[in-house]
Amino acid sequence: MTVPATVSALIVNLGRRAAVLGAQVRDMPRRRWPLIGVGALLLTLVVIFPVTMLFISRVDDNLQFTPPHSSLGQPHALEVTAALITRELEVNKWRANDPFFIPGGWLRAMPAFQIGMVTALAHITGAMAAENGAGWGPNGCEVNLEHAAGLLKYPGTVWKFDTRKSWMPTASSEKQYRNAQRGIDAYNAKVASGIATYNRSPEALALVVTALIGDLDDTTSAINSHMEKDLSVALDFSITKVFYRNKGRLYANAVVMRDIGRDFEAVLAQNNLTENWVKMVEYLAIAARPKPSVVWGARPESGFLPNHLIAQGYPTLQARQLATGILATLKSRAAQQP
Repeated sequence: MTVPATVSALIVNLGRRAAVLGAQVRDMPRRRWPLIGVGALLLTLVVIFPVTMLFISRVDDNLQFTPPHSSLGQPHALEVTAALITRELEVNKWRANDPFFIPGGWLRAMPAFQIGMVTALAHITGAMAAENGAGWGPNGCEVNLEHAAGLLKYPGTVWKFDTRKSWMPTASSEKQYRNAQRGIDAYNAKVASGIATYNRSPEALALVVTALIGDLDDTTSAINSHMEKDLSVALDFSITKVFYRNKGRLYANAVVMRDIGRDFEAVLAQNNLTENWVKMVEYLAIAARPKPSVVWGARPESGFLPNHLIAQGYPTLQARQLATGILATLKSRAAQQP
């Protein structure tokens, strides 16, 4: 790639200025070096960190997201699960475990969103790997899927060192999640080639819906816990983490449940649940869509400022109500079968 002449000249000029500045610093008395260090630290904290944070922060909530490369015969839900993990690791970069001494460690919304996403994906994948789940075959759960489900439970905040347990290097969150994604891809490839099975039974779907309901319960519980706090404080910075962690869970559920509907299309149609499933996914999408730059937590009766958690909670409860009805129908039909 050819560098434009203007850019090249700018780089050369900056290099010369840096060399001159370095020479000036070396010529200064040593007693001034601490002042220079303090100035450099302030410049980093006040200018460089905030600007870098603006560039690297990305809450990727594209509800139309699909895997960039789709293969025939692979389960749609697990295919998009692996693609979501890859996107956050390789494209957006994992920020939830960034240490405090780099700009990513000071972000709030993006790390919370990523943690929420993986939490939901872990619950869904765990339901598929459970007994009689989608990944359950004649010999039990396929080993790659079972391994992936376990790895997704790994904390998302572990950097290369986890000083809470040891000062020795440890497996980072990225490494564990990347291995989980590879395990899901390996299982999908086996399903496509006919080596492994993908159980599309009503029982398997019921397990997924049960996991979804549990995840939505956790979401509403987080909202309720925060609402019980003192809401008289106009700016509550802790609400950002609550909101965006919920948003990550709702977003992952909306995208994956959309494709669960494709995988279990026949089961939903046979039980007259297609319409309710579509409505449920729509409510999940509605709950996941808001992305305020400032998250407000005003009192419910306030006519001046909004409460974003309340706005998030209503469609979440609507989705849960539909999911509960779907689960009841699946269990009722299963009980009627001989």
